[in-house]
Amino acid sequence: MPAVQTTYSAQYARWVEGMNLNMEPSDVVTRLAEDVEGIGFGKVCVQGTADNQVVDSEATAKFVGIAVLDTTRPTGKYEQYENVAVMKKGVIVVTASEAVAVGDPVYYTPATGVLSKTSTSNTLIPNATWDTSTAGAGLAALRLG
Repeated sequence: MPAVQTTYSAQYARWVEGMNLNMEPSDVVTRLAEDVEGIGFGKVCVQGTADNQVVDSEATAKFVGIAVLDTTRPTGKYEQYENVAVMKKGVIVVTASEAVAVGDPVYYTPATGVLSKTSTSNTLIPNATWDTSTAGAGLAALRLG
């Protein structure tokens, strides 16, 4: 049997996209992934066709939450028809597409799901703010609710 892992990092990453950042109370619900391509961790989830379904960001659908990291998923994302853990309230790690500051509002680009603080051509996530700052694009904490 070949080795499964032959190299080891001296230090693990501080944060991983989609991780629940702390032990504050959070609201995570289960929905079904409708998209053929699946839904990545830390990505915007919007309402799917059925009441219990979500898809990754699309222009005409209502924001539902952010997909939570699940380390048991072998492909690194939620596949079509799998249960998706969707955070509606709490603090989660996501990728900011630009420099953000604590307290800035959070917007996403409807066609791509890219998260930022820029309002132009983007959709505001209600009751969401950046909880950490970045000097440029990179991982940041997003507070929902």
